[in-house]
Amino acid sequence: MSKKKIALTGTLLVAAVLLTLSCATPMHVTDNWRSSTYTGPAYKKITVVAMTRQDNLRKPIEKEFVEQLKSRGVEAAAFHEHMADPEKGTVEDLIRLGQGMGTEAYLIVRVMGVGAVSQAYGSSDATSTSMQYIPWFGPQAPTIKQRDVATLDSRLYDGKTKDIVWRSTVDAVNPSGSDDQISRFVSVVVKALREKKLIPSS
Repeated sequence: MSKKKIALTGTLLVAAVLLTLSCATPMHVTDNWRSSTYTGPAYKKITVVAMTRQDNLRKPIEKEFVEQLKSRGVEAAAFHEHMADPEKGTVEDLIRLGQGMGTEAYLIVRVMGVGAVSQAYGSSDATSTSMQYIPWFGPQAPTIKQRDVATLDSRLYDGKTKDIVWRSTVDAVNPSGSDDQISRFVSVVVKALREKKLIPSS
């Protein structure tokens, strides 16, 4: 971890939209990497940091991670509960805090960016084998739909070496406005940690 302020950049100002998505919104894990140099054991004490300046997002995100990690047998701590003003904190502050609590790993979550993708949907005759469905005077123009995509980044750093041991990137599609999406996002990350055997499997 570099010597930068814990509270990073305004990209997280969009998190209110990105992490509160509709319950129908799909989430796709596009990266689920684990370092080959870390051989275990599974971490049982993790400090969670949500890098956003917005208290109304930082606290719910960290709290949800703590709750879900605890349900998996991990003694988890939310950074905001131990730092009076997380925005003024530094990596050194985080490390000192973690050492005092016996933290084995640090889970840092942030929004990498948001963009839009376009997808074309062809007319109904595109895959039809029946003459009945051929549009008179040629096929209809495809329908173009645009979807917003938020890229969410989660990284796990070893408490002793401070080296990254795991990284996951999640694309959340079509942000629209539902708080339960925080829980869904956290579930995706916790599942990935469990599958990589970085937290207890039970």
